[in-house]
Amino acid sequence: MAKRYDEEVVVEQDAGMPASFSWRGRRYRVRDVIGRWRIEGRWWEDGRDREYWRVEARGGAVWDLYHDLLGGRWHLERLWD
Repeated sequence: MAKRYDEEVVVEQDAGMPASFSWRGRRYRVRDVIGRWRIEGRWWEDGRDREYWRVEARGGAVWDLYHDLLGGRWHLERLWD
């Protein structure tokens, strides 16, 4: 089951990959990158390209993070439990 959040997070990177992220005042260390994909924006929507990262962090939880390639901001989209 997944919970959707779509909240902004602060991501620290190592060699271009998420190494940790901060969300709601807590820092989570990325233990493993499970997947990575890119979604290109559609002109009839907001037109923004996003790069997604599915990561495993602290306690074995799986998180979907995305990087807004135009705006440069990171967001937590989903938490899988």
